[in-house]
Amino acid sequence: MKLLWGRGNCRVLIETLDTAVSVNGLYVLARDVQRILGQYSFNLFVWTHDETFRVSLLGSATPLIYRDQYLVLCTGHQIKGVDPEDISMLTEDGEFAVTSSGYTALRSGAEGMLHDLQDIVIFNFNDACEEHPALRQRFFKVGEFPPDCMSDAIVAVLNYGYPSKDQLYELHDKNHIGSRRRATTLKAHRQPPDETLLHLKPLQKLTFSPDGLSGGPNFVIQRSGKDFVAYFAGVTVRAGAEDLYMVKSGCIKGLLDTAIDVRS
Repeated sequence: MKLLWGRGNCRVLIETLDTAVSVNGLYVLARDVQRILGQYSFNLFVWTHDETFRVSLLGSATPLIYRDQYLVLCTGHQIKGVDPEDISMLTEDGEFAVTSSGYTALRSGAEGMLHDLQDIVIFNFNDACEEHPALRQRFFKVGEFPPDCMSDAIVAVLNYGYPSKDQLYELHDKNHIGSRRRATTLKAHRQPPDETLLHLKPLQKLTFSPDGLSGGPNFVIQRSGKDFVAYFAGVTVRAGAEDLYMVKSGCIKGLLDTAIDVRS
């Protein structure tokens, strides 16, 4: 596998059919990586307590297994004005909306010191996954964190999310919600002054409205010796047609540890 550049574009070239990438410890064909990693993202829901419009869509979310805990990450601005206890994820068959067992969020810093890291919210879904074991397969297992998202060893950065204008909301007429996931390939552009962030650029200008991408996951495919490994790279906090900012996973690690330790 190698990265080809030309006319401001790039693509991953699969040189042989057996080129493989390690995803959660299992090797998969490179041509399947984008699809498989997309399974580790989903539409965030809120239980509305309304008999007709029972759930509402809140954009994207990042499901992770870390230290044997099933955690769902999103951003605080997605759930502004919403009771966090009503944040939900749907079961595979779409029959049930299951809520979390609590959440962790950073307190705002000193006045004038607003950082995107403080926008990350972490929900615990251990009880939901115990009650609905099929949900567990939707969580990406985080063991190692990417050594360096600006490294020359990076082959690609893959972003996933559920743009608001793409979702099909037909609860009134058909009792149906259609979720459409977008996958975007990006490259690391620069390191902002805020060390917790990374500025990314899509390889091509987005053809859809990025509203709704916040909270979704980013993964890097990185060369590790002779192997290629998929790592959780971070959570999208801001996105535009030509720019995307994510909070880096290495900075999120401390939040994950705190979210687990305060419950133990």
